[in-house]
Amino acid sequence: MTNITEQTLSDESFASTSGKVNVWVAHIVPSAILIFALWLPFGFSLTGLIEEWGILGLFTSHGLFYISDTSSPLAAHALRPLTIFPQAVAYYLDPYSFKYWNLLLALSLLIKGVCMSYITKYITKSTKLGVIAGILIIIYPADTMQLAFRALHINWALSILLLSTALFIGSLHQKSTPASYIQGIVSASLLFAACAMYESSLLFIVLPTLIILAKSGVRSSIHQIRKKAFKHTIWLAGALSYIAYVIHTAPLINSYQSALSGSNSLDTLLHSLPNLFSIGLLRTLLGGWYDAAKITNSEFHTYWYITFSLTVITAASALTIFITKKEKKPNAKKPLSSALLLFASGFTLVLLGYFPYLLSPAHQSISQRTFLFASPGGVLALIAILIAARKANKYIANGLIAFLVLIGFSTQLYQFHHYVKISDRQRMILKNIVEQFDGEIGDKTLVVIDKTNQLNHTWMFLNGNLQAALNYVYGHPFNKIEVCHERGNEWQMSDSVERKGKCEETANEWIFHYPTPISGPGVPLTPAIEDKAISKSQVVSITVDPDEADSNATPRTNLLRNDPGRTGLIYRGFIDQLKYHNSLVDFEDQNNSDHYFWGFGKWWSMELPTAGSGWRESVWSVNKLNHTSAAWKTSESAFLNFEFKPKEDSYHLKGQFDIFANPTIKNSMRIQINDINLPFKWRDEQYFEAEISKIQLKNGVNTITFTSDTDDKYYGLSARLDWVEIVKHRTSSKNK
Repeated sequence: MTNITEQTLSDESFASTSGKVNVWVAHIVPSAILIFALWLPFGFSLTGLIEEWGILGLFTSHGLFYISDTSSPLAAHALRPLTIFPQAVAYYLDPYSFKYWNLLLALSLLIKGVCMSYITKYITKSTKLGVIAGILIIIYPADTMQLAFRALHINWALSILLLSTALFIGSLHQKSTPASYIQGIVSASLLFAACAMYESSLLFIVLPTLIILAKSGVRSSIHQIRKKAFKHTIWLAGALSYIAYVIHTAPLINSYQSALSGSNSLDTLLHSLPNLFSIGLLRTLLGGWYDAAKITNSEFHTYWYITFSLTVITAASALTIFITKKEKKPNAKKPLSSALLLFASGFTLVLLGYFPYLLSPAHQSISQRTFLFASPGGVLALIAILIAARKANKYIANGLIAFLVLIGFSTQLYQFHHYVKISDRQRMILKNIVEQFDGEIGDKTLVVIDKTNQLNHTWMFLNGNLQAALNYVYGHPFNKIEVCHERGNEWQMSDSVERKGKCEETANEWIFHYPTPISGPGVPLTPAIEDKAISKSQVVSITVDPDEADSNATPRTNLLRNDPGRTGLIYRGFIDQLKYHNSLVDFEDQNNSDHYFWGFGKWWSMELPTAGSGWRESVWSVNKLNHTSAAWKTSESAFLNFEFKPKEDSYHLKGQFDIFANPTIKNSMRIQINDINLPFKWRDEQYFEAEISKIQLKNGVNTITFTSDTDDKYYGLSARLDWVEIVKHRTSSKNK
C-alpha cells in the first residue's frame, strides 16, 4: 500500500525543469488568450454599475481604506473584512478611471482558469482535460455576473480559494519538508483571505479532500489523508481562524448577513432546501447551458469574431498540449468508476457552492453572483461526463467539447456586451451632467429633471448611487438630490410598494407630492404624508438629456479636457468617450430595426433599465429552464420609450398582462402610441393586440402608453405587464 501511495503522490513530479515549464505554459496560455479575446472587443469600457458608485463615494468622503472592519465606513460588512480590498487596490492604482478595475477582474479570471486547469490535471493526469477545465471555468454560463465589477470581490475570493487549494495540493508533494510546510502555511493563509473576502469560501474547506477522493478513490484517499494529517491540519487552521474571527466580530455589529437571513434563519433554510436542487443544481448543470445555446442562436448577427477567436484558442491549446507529450503518463486507463467519483465530487461542490444562498430568498430569484461558487463543481462534473463520453466515442466527446466552448464563449461575450451597454448609458448621463454643471451647489438642493426616464432604476443610479457618483466626480458631498422623470412628472421617491410620487414646478417653488395612501392584504392603510416644498432660490436644477446633447465641443467641454483637477481627470479618465458600438462583435441588438420587444428582461437576471415611468422593477418567475419577468404598473399612466425604424406601411402590436389588481382594471385599459389613441382588442383574459399604421410611428424614439385605473385597496397597483411586441404582419411572437 505504501508503494502505491508513494507512486500516487509523485504523479506531479515531472522528468525535467523544461517539462514543468511546458505544463505550466499549457495551464496559462489558453486561459490568457481566452481572456484577451473577451476583453478585446470592449477594451476598458466597463465601469461601475451599482454598489461600485457607493464605494467610490466612500473613498471620496472618508479616504481610501482596504479593510471593512467594525470601525470602517462599511462596518456592516465586517464579517467580510477583505470584501473591499480589490476595489481599494484598483482605486489606489488609478482613482480617476476604471482601467485597473478591468485589469484586476481579468487577472482574477486568469488565476481561476490556471488553478482549475492545474487541479483537473492533477485529478485526471491529463493536460488536455486540464486545459479544457481551465477554459470552461472562465466561460461557464450559469452565473450572469462574472463580467461586472459588482462581483469583483467574489471573483477574487473564488480565485484565491482555488489558488490556495492548488498550493495545498502541491505542498503534499514537495520533496523538501521545510518548503512543503511553508507552502502549506501560505495555502492556509490564502484560504483565510478567501473566506474574509466572501464567506461562501468557507464551505470549500472540503475541496482538497474531494480532489484527492476523485483522484485516488476512497481507500487510498483515507490512507493519504492520514499520512499527511498534520498538513491537512494546517489547511484547516485557515478556516478555523476565520470562524474564530466571525465568533469574535458578529456580536459587535448588525451584519449584512444577519439582515439578509432575518431572525428565522433555520425556517428560511428548511423552506428553501428544495431550491438547492431545483434551482442551484439544475441551473449549474443544465439551465445555464440551455440559456447559452439560445443566446448564441439569437443574439449575434454574424459569428466571424467568435469563429476566429475560438480557432486561435483551439490552436494555442493544441500546441501547448502537444509540447507536454513527454510528460509522465499513467500506466493504464482509469476505469469508469473514476469518472463517477469525479462526477460525485463535482456534484457535491455544486451543492456547497449554492448552499449559502438558501438563507436569502431574494438571491434565489436571480442568477447574478449566486452561481460563481457553484461553477467549479459544474466544471468537474462536466469533465467526468466528457471522460465517460470519450470512453463511448471520442468523436462525440470532442463534438460536445466544441459545442460547450462555442456557446459558453458566445454567452460571456454577450454578458460583457450587456453590462458595457449599461455602463455606457450611465457614462453618457454623467457626461451630460458634467458638461453643463460645475458642481457648485452650496447648501442647495439639486433637482435633476430626467428626460431619459431611467434614473433610479437598479441599473441606473438607484437611490443614493447618483449622489455617490457625483460625490466621486466632483470631490465633495451632494447631500440633497431630488430626481424627477420628465414624462409623467414622476418623483423618484418610492414608498414601501415601490410606487413613486409626483413633481410639480410652480413659479416660485418645487413641490414634491408623496404617493397617496394605500392598503392591501397584510398592509393597513398607510398614512398621508405632507408634500415637500422647496423654494426655487434654494434649488439648482439641471436637465439630463444625453440623447439630444450637442456633440460639438462647448467652452466647458474644452475646460474639462484641459482641467488638471479631479473632475477633469475623471472626465478624461472614462467619461469623455464616444458612444459605445461594438465593431468587432456584430450583436443583433446593435442593428436598427423595425421590431420592438420588451419583457422587462429577456435572459434571467440580465434586465436592462426600463426606459419609462409608472412601473415597478421587474420580478422574475423562476421555472425549471425558462425564466420569465414582468413588472407591475403603479400609476394611472405608465409608458415605455423605444427605438424604432418603420419600414412597412403597418405593424401589429401584441402583448400580455398576466395579473390584474381587480377585474375592472382590464376594462379601463387604454393604449396610446406617441400620444395617439390606439384601438385594441382583448383576445383572451390577458392577451391584447392592435394594428399600427406607419404614420403613427417615428424614425427614432417612440412612446407606448398604458392608461388604466389603479386599486388603492391592492397596494395602489394596476396590472402586471408580461411583455409587449411590435412586429411586421405574420411574424410570430418571440419567447421570453
